[in-house]
Amino acid sequence: MFAFRSGTRGRTITRVAVVATAGALALSLAGCAGGRGGAAPATDPASSAGTTVAKFALVAPENESDFGWNQAGLVGAESAATELGIEVTLVPDAGWDNAETVLGQVIDSGAQFVVAHASGYGVAGTSVAKAKGVPILIQDAGENIPGKVAVTKTEAQEGGYLAGIAAAMTTTSKTIGIVVSADDINWFKMAAGFAEGVYSVDPTIQVLYTSVGPAEYADAAGGKTATEQLIAAGSDVIFGMGDGATHGYLQAVEAAPGVKYIADIGDVTSGLNDPSVLLTSVLWNYGPTYVQAITDVEAGTFGAEGYELTVENEGLTLQKTDNLTAEILAAIETAKAGIIDGSIVPTPAESADEVKAVVAAKGA
Repeated sequence: MFAFRSGTRGRTITRVAVVATAGALALSLAGCAGGRGGAAPATDPASSAGTTVAKFALVAPENESDFGWNQAGLVGAESAATELGIEVTLVPDAGWDNAETVLGQVIDSGAQFVVAHASGYGVAGTSVAKAKGVPILIQDAGENIPGKVAVTKTEAQEGGYLAGIAAAMTTTSKTIGIVVSADDINWFKMAAGFAEGVYSVDPTIQVLYTSVGPAEYADAAGGKTATEQLIAAGSDVIFGMGDGATHGYLQAVEAAPGVKYIADIGDVTSGLNDPSVLLTSVLWNYGPTYVQAITDVEAGTFGAEGYELTVENEGLTLQKTDNLTAEILAAIETAKAGIIDGSIVPTPAESADEVKAVVAAKGA
């Protein structure tokens, strides 16, 4: 059990480890001074509206080594803390079994706003927000409750559409593969949007879709096998959505000469021996959402409505690499403008069957 603290640009980051001890959860939290006020005032369960947020926390099930969901949340929280000059407590590797306990403990340790960074934390987050009177931001599903709970959703199909354009303008085999590691609504959305982006460039391109399993987020071995199968079927561009399974995707791509990789959510560069295989990544930027949520807490309007990551608000962007040529970038900008003005509306698929229907339609 440990706490790691680093101070930068007027804010303090506390990184916390969560471990099971004698059948109970032990959480080590270090107190430290923030940039906007000192110690947090005691929590008042009756009211959180208008609170000045000097300290907030983010709780995530895994850590940033997944190159995806957890990385994006942790990086976004650090970015928000830097912009606002306040203290943040990061709790990666919190797992799934004790979410309510961990969320309650970070509040008891002074957090005046909490990000419950997993769709599986929605019920726990809502329960703790009601009990503690501290606003909690949950993910993907749930209800907005003024002063207590707000939901963040991602229009992932929009980012996928832009990535599909890049893939279509890069492939030489005219076969492109999509691999996901779970039945995840965000990945269904992104996969469908991606296929439509591909077909917007060339509807004769073959798009292949496969899944590692219904909930194999961290299955690197399964991810490697699934990606190898797509490559064996002729795919020379792979779009991978996986969290920990991403490590397997990268292994398969780097072992296959001439294959390019598109990542999702985070930056996988540090996980590559040869960064030149990376075509791009659909980056999810949570920093501005956390800043807005904290601003709303302080204004007393948190929970009146939810938040979205979109292409228009730059919650969804494509990572710049040397493989994105001027021609590709121009096509992406044109499509981005179409998404923003509503002339392009990518399909937000909600199931594997809906993704497969989009793939089969080939843009028709």
